[in-house]
Amino acid sequence: MNSQILINPEVLSTSYLPEKLFHRDKEKTELTNNVKNFINTFICGPCGSGKTILVKHVIHNLNKEVIVAYIDCSIYQTTYSVLKEVLPRSEFILYRSNYELIKELLKYAKERIFAVCFDNFEKLKEKDLIARLMSLNLCVISISDEEENLSLLSESIRSNIPSIIRLQPYSIEQSFDILKDRAEKALAKWTYNDAVIKKIAEKIKGNIALGINASDIKINNDCPPKLNCDEKVILKILQQWKSLPASILYDFYVQNTRHPKGERSFRNYMENLCSKGLVKAIGEKRGRIYEVVGYVKSNG
Repeated sequence: MNSQILINPEVLSTSYLPEKLFHRDKEKTELTNNVKNFINTFICGPCGSGKTILVKHVIHNLNKEVIVAYIDCSIYQTTYSVLKEVLPRSEFILYRSNYELIKELLKYAKERIFAVCFDNFEKLKEKDLIARLMSLNLCVISISDEEENLSLLSESIRSNIPSIIRLQPYSIEQSFDILKDRAEKALAKWTYNDAVIKKIAEKIKGNIALGINASDIKINNDCPPKLNCDEKVILKILQQWKSLPASILYDFYVQNTRHPKGERSFRNYMENLCSKGLVKAIGEKRGRIYEVVGYVKSNG
């Protein structure tokens, strides 16, 4: 990777939260009011339309006025895994059943204003969990690319979601604003220009995630890093999932490798990928999550 071009790779990462939320002021105000007033909400819009960024901005700006647990159902798909993620410090306690977790959550929610956000909610295997949380008087935010996925929920659950926030794809001008802001923060001066950003904005049809990856592809293809076979497998998995807990990533690696190495070698691979700026490690030890920094072209 040419470090003289890419000076701040975190800005191109999927976990990056920009200081300014572009062109979503109306939706931000509506969602903020909904969470404060405990109005269950469904958010939909095509890929790259800013759904996740919108929610994370609202969570950040509430500043603990309301505690919102963010859950990506692409990673946490079962009731047990979701509840373990929602409850603070649950990794230090052995819960034997969903019942114990629900009981603890009820106790926790009585002491504070609490909400749960399910991103990619359609991937949640046990969708009745949403009804159970609503019955505990928790505010629930559900996010999906398709509005029709709302039909995956029972009629009784849908009747308890009075607010639907629909995000439209960004216009070319709006896409340009967002991509230029990212470029200014991520790339060295004189390595890009407005004409290139405008061309990307015209091609992505409002999908900002695609636009950010397009910039990253151009950068990384100039100097592909050398990786061993196991590291290539791991990187390919992360490019598909974008972000995974270390334990789940290791399981996927074992499943996708003919002769998988042990956990010690796996940790060495991850250190190498992080040192090359291809992967970012978030958190410590047991709770660590690995996230791909951007698309990287395979080198053989």
